[in-house]
Amino acid sequence: MKALKIIGIIIVIIFAIILSLVLFLPPHSHIERSIVINAKPSQVFNQLNSFKNFNTWSPWAALDPNTKYEFSGPETGVGAFMSWSSENKNVGSGTQKIVESEPDSHLKNEMTFSDFDGKAYAEFILVSEGDATKVTWTYDGDMSGMYKIMGLMMDKILGPSYEQGLSKLKEVVESKPAETTPVDTPADSTAVK
Repeated sequence: MKALKIIGIIIVIIFAIILSLVLFLPPHSHIERSIVINAKPSQVFNQLNSFKNFNTWSPWAALDPNTKYEFSGPETGVGAFMSWSSENKNVGSGTQKIVESEPDSHLKNEMTFSDFDGKAYAEFILVSEGDATKVTWTYDGDMSGMYKIMGLMMDKILGPSYEQGLSKLKEVVESKPAETTPVDTPADSTAVK
């Protein structure tokens, strides 16, 4: 009987410690990953500015080919909306919509997930580096209660997926023909006709 009482006290103490830690954990979670893509910012931006392109590079698309997607709103830019639903727990269900879209430099998506209350945000920041573009993909979200513990692990949970997605994005964009700017050439009166 005395042993059960001691075990009960230990369990209560451990629970109290965990609860205390959770109360003092930061509610905000932030991660970011970057990659350099050998393409102009406009080429990268055009790939990101429409959810209809999302599955060509998304790290989650291959996890469940049976995921159901719905698109609404404009095809590109602010207001473009996508929802998804999957039985795969690594894909889940949720929504994304573009809430900021600055051509060739910045995109911000608002996300909701069926398993969590609240909203999270993903941003794509494009910076020209000569003939290439540095792409930084960020995630920001607030967690409450016991989900704060998950927030501490968000970099390890989401980071590898972001790296995989950026690598695939690089592959997709670099495989497309480079955009060319038409050059006006003066008429040459001596050219053979």
